[in-house]
Amino acid sequence: MTILLVNNYLRRPQAKIKRYVKALRAMTDEPIEVRRFQDVGPDMGLEGVKAIVLSGSEACLSKHEDRPLFTGILAFLRKVRLPTLGICFGHQLIGFAFGADVVAMRKPVNQPEEVVVEVPDDIFASWLPGDKLLVAESHGDELASLPAGFVRLATSSSCLIEAIKHLNRPIYGVQFHPERRPEGWPADREWPGLQVLRNFLALAGLAGSRPKHL
Repeated sequence: MTILLVNNYLRRPQAKIKRYVKALRAMTDEPIEVRRFQDVGPDMGLEGVKAIVLSGSEACLSKHEDRPLFTGILAFLRKVRLPTLGICFGHQLIGFAFGADVVAMRKPVNQPEEVVVEVPDDIFASWLPGDKLLVAESHGDELASLPAGFVRLATSSSCLIEAIKHLNRPIYGVQFHPERRPEGWPADREWPGLQVLRNFLALAGLAGSRPKHL
């Protein structure tokens, strides 16, 4: 079965998606199919696809001129029923697709951040309510509110909505970058974001045991 990795980057997309591919390949031996966001729409075939991951992007949904670029994938997200994880911009795409606005932050975040788990559900199943995870953050936009039909899973001091889950579908979003090692994190230790990725892949039946080659 295949993992569909949607590349949302506008500039140097091939270089920027490599980090996601590396992290996913460390978790599972299943094939990864990378597609550009322009090629994703509500009528695309998903035969053989077991899970979907949406990358970050330097695009900003807070800018009205950027929104038309992603019309197809927004329609796709409203229709999809497969396990889906949105990362950073991908998280914002999910929220926007389901009715939440995306706004520019007063102060962009580009440093490690402690995220507080509120609901230890699925992607946060390895922790308890109130546990704190040090994660990599890099974003200037955020969800202005919780989208209809979703529950908030985590929060932080810099961003109220750090993680979300759809109440009826296996759709998740995380504002942070689980594929990135937080700055200053020991090179010989697994960082918490990798466990978030593993938990997501596990609910899709795709996770291996421990990361390889990271």
